[in-house]
Amino acid sequence: MPMTKRTRFEVLRRDGHRCRYCGLTATEAELTVDHVLPVALGGGDGPGNLVAACKDCNAGKASSNPD
Repeated sequence: MPMTKRTRFEVLRRDGHRCRYCGLTATEAELTVDHVLPVALGGGDGPGNLVAACKDCNAGKASSNPD
């Protein structure tokens, strides 16, 4: 099931509109929502597996394991 707009909003709000990897804020960079454990590696779409991430951090992480 794709992530809903509501889930995206709640994750960004929970994380203070700040990238959980590098700390940039929404005023400093475009934010996305990242799967901590990628779907390709078995991660789900629940809020516990989602974090706010700037576009650069999300792209750099790609489908790698968070470890």
